[in-house]
Amino acid sequence: MSETWRLDRLVLQGFKSFADRTLLDFPDPVTGIIGPNGSGKSNLVEAIRFVTGSRAQDLRGEELRALLFHGAKTRPPQGVAEVRLELSRGRERLVVERRIEGDRSQLRVNGRPTSAKALALHLAGTGLGRGGYAVVGQGEVGAVLESPEAQLLAHLEEAAGLRPVAEAVRLTEERLAQAAALVEEREKALKALKEEVEALAREADRAKRARELSLLRLRLKRSLLLARKEALAEEAQGIRSRLEALEAELQGLQEAMEALLARKRDLLAEEEGLRQTLEEAHLALKEREGLMGEAGSLRRVLQALDRPPPPEPGPEPPRPEEAPEALRARLRALKEEILRKEAQAQRAEEARRRYEAERARYEERLAARLEALKEREALRPEVEALEEEVARLAARLREREGLEARLKEVEAQRKGVAKERERLHRLVESGADLHEGPRRVRGLSGVLGVVADLLRPEPGLEQALEAALGPRLQWVLVEDEEAAKRAIAHLKRVGGRATFLPLTLLRPRPLPEPKPFPGLLGPARALARLRLPGLPEEAVLGVLFGDTLVFQDLDRALAYLRAGGGERLVTLEGEVVERTGAITGGRVRAGGEALSLRRRLDEAEAEERALAQEAQALRERLSAFPHPRALEEAKARLLSLRARLERPLPPEPKPPEPPEAPEAQGLEALREEAARLEALLQQAEAHARFLERKRAWEEWERLKEEAARVRARLAELEKALEATRPLAERARSLEEGARKLRQALKALAEEETRLLTRQNHLLAEREHLRLTLARREAAWEEVERELAELPELPRLEGTPRALQARLAQAEAELEALGPVNALAERALAEAEEKLKARQQELDEAVEALLRLEAEAKGVEAEHQKRLEEAFARFQEAFRRYGEALLGGRTEVRRTARGLGLVVTPAGKRTQDLRLLSLGEKTLGALAFLFALGELQGGLPIAVLDEVDAALDEANLLRFTRFLRSGRQFLLVTHQKRTMEACHALYGVTSEEGVSRVYAIRKEVVHDL
Repeated sequence: MSETWRLDRLVLQGFKSFADRTLLDFPDPVTGIIGPNGSGKSNLVEAIRFVTGSRAQDLRGEELRALLFHGAKTRPPQGVAEVRLELSRGRERLVVERRIEGDRSQLRVNGRPTSAKALALHLAGTGLGRGGYAVVGQGEVGAVLESPEAQLLAHLEEAAGLRPVAEAVRLTEERLAQAAALVEEREKALKALKEEVEALAREADRAKRARELSLLRLRLKRSLLLARKEALAEEAQGIRSRLEALEAELQGLQEAMEALLARKRDLLAEEEGLRQTLEEAHLALKEREGLMGEAGSLRRVLQALDRPPPPEPGPEPPRPEEAPEALRARLRALKEEILRKEAQAQRAEEARRRYEAERARYEERLAARLEALKEREALRPEVEALEEEVARLAARLREREGLEARLKEVEAQRKGVAKERERLHRLVESGADLHEGPRRVRGLSGVLGVVADLLRPEPGLEQALEAALGPRLQWVLVEDEEAAKRAIAHLKRVGGRATFLPLTLLRPRPLPEPKPFPGLLGPARALARLRLPGLPEEAVLGVLFGDTLVFQDLDRALAYLRAGGGERLVTLEGEVVERTGAITGGRVRAGGEALSLRRRLDEAEAEERALAQEAQALRERLSAFPHPRALEEAKARLLSLRARLERPLPPEPKPPEPPEAPEAQGLEALREEAARLEALLQQAEAHARFLERKRAWEEWERLKEEAARVRARLAELEKALEATRPLAERARSLEEGARKLRQALKALAEEETRLLTRQNHLLAEREHLRLTLARREAAWEEVERELAELPELPRLEGTPRALQARLAQAEAELEALGPVNALAERALAEAEEKLKARQQELDEAVEALLRLEAEAKGVEAEHQKRLEEAFARFQEAFRRYGEALLGGRTEVRRTARGLGLVVTPAGKRTQDLRLLSLGEKTLGALAFLFALGELQGGLPIAVLDEVDAALDEANLLRFTRFLRSGRQFLLVTHQKRTMEACHALYGVTSEEGVSRVYAIRKEVVHDL
């Protein structure tokens, strides 16, 4: 029969009425606790319940503070309570401690903190623990039979050692359900992630196309600006050339105008002199004409008989209002006024040209102000976009700071692990755990190493393999016997002794493979590896371990030896069973330390590499994040844009005052008046000629009457006419000269008009060209500014028109793309990697889930099988104990909810457990508990608090007989029969509210 759990010791202090430290040892099978009512006996039972995980509500308290010692007349209250329970099973020890400090409770198992769930696993198979059946409190024994069916089934599983399996199966089913739900959620998340990846792929394509179009747009903009710059420069050069030509032509026109005006002044002066001379000649001619007329009249009078009369003067033309001389004077004054008005008109034209230049400058300033307003409006969305970029960069930098903090943490951990690795490395290198001889030959030529340094056992087997090797752990592996001899000679010189194993002398014997056996982990030679590659591993390990086998525990190793095994055996705890049957065991100082030290060194190196890889991965992730300088640069650009946005606008220009319009109508009126005066002058001259003809006619009449007087006069006149004959020739010559002067002045006027028209045209063209040149220069400067803002990119060839068309097409395509995700490609790569990892995780999770479901079903089937087997044994045991204790019939049945009990005492037919007496319930409950004890060590411990109080003498005898079943009993009792059945007694007393315990054994009382 395998060993079962036993109570060894109970230690408590500050728990309920036990103010002082109290210690109870339980070396005997049956231990009784006696004492008067109210002394604190049941507090000991509750201490066992408390330390095994029960809540304060289960121990007659509302909260943990209720379990503290509340003080007495001479004792102050205590704020700390501690209970320790020590159990053992063979060489296995279990120490459970529970401590109360205020409202906090701490659980420890074997000195290590633990949880209530872990404690339940440690106590599995003992019947102790919360809800366990091994502790039956005062007044609870009868309620055992009335427990719920599920609780009775739980007791059966606990006694059969299947409770952890049942709990594990239930927990596994819950976790499998959670895992299935989680897998379903992961599948949905994976589907959503796939959709996200597809969307990101589309966004990445759009982002890539947008990036290409943006680059093309920049190149086209730059190329178009360069073409415009060249065209503007060429056009400006042409305008400058034209302006130079215009200036030269204007200079020539100005010189020609000055020469023309000078010639005009000369001709006018000459005309004035000729006019005066002509007037004098006309006066002389008029006198001659008078004489000629008079002579003619006289001749006609004289020839009246044979000659016709002179022509009649005809109708008198309109009489002029003014004399011809006055008209001539007025005409001269009017022409001078016309000249003055024309000079005034020229000055007005120059004022108009200046106004147009001022107007052009005003329009340029106005255009600059409008351009500044337009630039401000264009800067607003750019500022908003940059503000969003700054916010995004700030968020990314916060994430970067988190990664940097994690990197620092990882680096700190890596440094700590590196220090630990260096410490372990120095410790191993120093050979502190090696003997003097092996330590001194390490590093010699031909020495491969000490076995302790070369061996790498599987995790958890260090203590077993070190025990299996024993002194061979200090052996030194060398290349050949020559190396061994050199090392031995060295040790003779420096001191020390060692065992050497040359590779050339290895003689491993053939070893058969062991047959499978419960608890057998395998041959020791197969559970380790050599650290150096290239060595004959199988031969070396065969020599070192031989046929040594590794078992889980000593019981199974001994069972293998009893079954006929002839190999050397070793257990995980380091016990060694020799072939002769000799057993080596116990606690070895620093057992397994040599190999575990090197395992810790390997683990430290692996952990350091893992931390270094994690640090490298964090650095790679950090490299993908923007540098803090990017945020500063973005902020600087934002400040620059805000400064440009807040820059004062150019002042609003004031339009120039237009010049006063010249009096064009006054000039025309003067010219019309001059024409009218010339017409009046001609009319006056015609009237004068009429008067001459009239006088001639009258003179002819008069001469006719006075012929005699006329002849005399005629002779005089002929003489006078002869004397004035040269005057007519001179008058004709003067008139011809006057006519030529008038034609020359008219030609000069026409030339002057032509020159003025040309000059005005050239001046207008010059102003237009200057304005155009200023606009082209402003446009050239704007193009230069725009070029400075664009990056240096290769130029695309083409005309400005073709480049503009390509730019419009690229911008239209870019606008058609709409907003794009610039980080889509990076997000796509991350999402695809994440999708791949998630898909792999999901596949692995589904595979693991299916495998766990299959394993869980197998475990459930095995659990049900073993439960059925345990139920069959329990059913028979319950029937037998019930018949022995009650003399009646007891049965147990499986129900849908658990176990159903039927207890029928002798001579009764009732099957309702509630109708049984307290004594019958007690015996039935004891039969139930003892039947549980029949299962594989199912009830090794029973703590019963006054369960015998309701039993009569006969039933007490039956009860005490069962106390000799071999189980361990701890009984709180007042019955003498029960006391007599106990191997040891503890007495409990109470003095002033403080409980004390006394040991009573073989009539000797020991005060504890």
